[in-house]
Formats: sequence, C-alpha cells, structure tokens
Amino acid sequence: MSKQANKITGNRGERLAAEYLERKGYQIIGRNYASKWGEIDLIARCKVYDLGFKKEEIVVFVEVKTKTTDKYGEPWEMVNHWKIEQVKRMGEVWCREFDWQGRVRVDVVGVYLDDVVPRIEHWESVEI
Repeated sequence: MSKQANKITGNRGERLAAEYLERKGYQIIGRNYASKWGEIDLIARCKVYDLGFKKEEIVVFVEVKTKTTDKYGEPWEMVNHWKIEQVKRMGEVWCREFDWQGRVRVDVVGVYLDDVVPRIEHWESVEI
C-alpha cells in the first residue's frame, strides 16, 4: 500500500474511532497533536466515577491503529511498549501546554476495515 493510501486509511480509522468514542460519551478535544517527539492521534475528555462515588473528568490520550487486512496481525497487535511510552511522553507535553493537572490515561482503539461494517475495539488504561 502506498504512503498516500496508508494516510487515507489512517485518517478514516481515526474518524471512525472518534465517532465511536463520542457514541460512548467521550468529548474529542484534539486530533493529531504533534511535536518533534511524536503524535497523539486523539485526545478526549470523559467522566469516570472516582471510587464509585463522584464523577471526575479525565483526559484520555488515544492511539488509533487501523488495518484493512489481517496480514501481520490485528490492528491492536501493532501497538507496542515503545508506542505507548511515546504517547505518554506526548501526553506530558500536552498537559504542560494546556496546564492540565487532572487525571490522564492512555487508551488504544483498533479499527479493522476488512469487513463490510468496520470492527472497532477499545482498550482503556493500556499498560504494555
């Protein structure tokens, strides 16, 4: 697949992932946040229960992996320790830039486009 085709596929996957997260109640507040150290595909806000009692807003840094074939594995299998660490570092940069001092986490969304209806899977609080 050409670089241009990969970019188109990646953009479609990120759009589908953002729509999926919005349906789950997330608010997308950033896309393709980049610096010389890397990129975060999506940045979202969501509310979670803190110890089951009160809702707390957190910022979620989302790595999206999109594939059109199962050659070389599923989309979510393409996210390794190095990539998660890069997203965490970029998350720290984002927090400093936007003065966010609340809770954060890293999620992964895998988008598989080989089916008629795209298959999307979401993993919260990823640690590899």
